[in-house]
Amino acid sequence: MPGRRVWWNWSGDARLSQTVTGRQGNRIRDDRGSMIVEAIFVVPVLMVLLTTLVQFALWAHAAQVAQLAASEGDQAARAFGGGPVAGEIRADSILQGPGSDVSSSSTVVSVLPGDMAQITVTGTAVALLPGLSLPVGSVQVGPIQEFRGSE
Repeated sequence: MPGRRVWWNWSGDARLSQTVTGRQGNRIRDDRGSMIVEAIFVVPVLMVLLTTLVQFALWAHAAQVAQLAASEGDQAARAFGGGPVAGEIRADSILQGPGSDVSSSSTVVSVLPGDMAQITVTGTAVALLPGLSLPVGSVQVGPIQEFRGSE
């Protein structure tokens, strides 16, 4: 039978495939194999989208860690008997802790006029994509707690 082929599908049934001849005598073939060509174009795009999504999640986590470090450092700096050094040590311990996802971080604690403490935490999120540097940071300001006797 010229122009006819038999092929087997996964369930084991025999199917008949027919090659159609056009007006000019050219053979029009079925679209078997087109899935591979589509996958060559679709899979890399999906991988880039997935990597970008994971990168955004890492950035969001690093921003939360920076906020936590600033908050904890502010509490330590403002506490009775604390100070700028205690605040910086506490913030750095959180930034260097396991699972922080913050790289190249810095912490600055300063005492403002009016007995206010300010802590600034800056850094960059861990990057999956090469050449990408997403900054994170947080600033906390609050009054220093101190004991004042009656005057």
